[in-house]
Amino acid sequence: MTFSKEEAEKVKKHFHDETMKYFMAKDVKGLTSLYHPDAVLIHQGKWCAYGTDEISKKNEEIVNMTWDFDIKEVSTEATGDGKFVVHKSEFTGKQDPSKKGWFAQIYMKGEDGKYLIVHDIFSM
Repeated sequence: MTFSKEEAEKVKKHFHDETMKYFMAKDVKGLTSLYHPDAVLIHQGKWCAYGTDEISKKNEEIVNMTWDFDIKEVSTEATGDGKFVVHKSEFTGKQDPSKKGWFAQIYMKGEDGKYLIVHDIFSM
């Protein structure tokens, strides 16, 4: 059975909603819980964090950033079996439209059927 576009969008929406909830609450532990133990978090050209311990340290910085951006979804796609879902978005500053960036995330379905972020890269 092929994994549908609607199913991929549902996975992406879950991560978007949870990420924003934890980000707004400045909940580092909650935000980090969305990541696979072997995940990578990359700020393109700046740094890379591997594993939830390092990602947690970076998330401490990230939750203290100001989020004043509009997000424009670019694409959400899944492998045919639904093992991986790939999402890409761009963002633009609400107050300062010259502030731009993008992010891409790969979610992987575990043995338990739960998705976790395995790859998260952003540029700003």
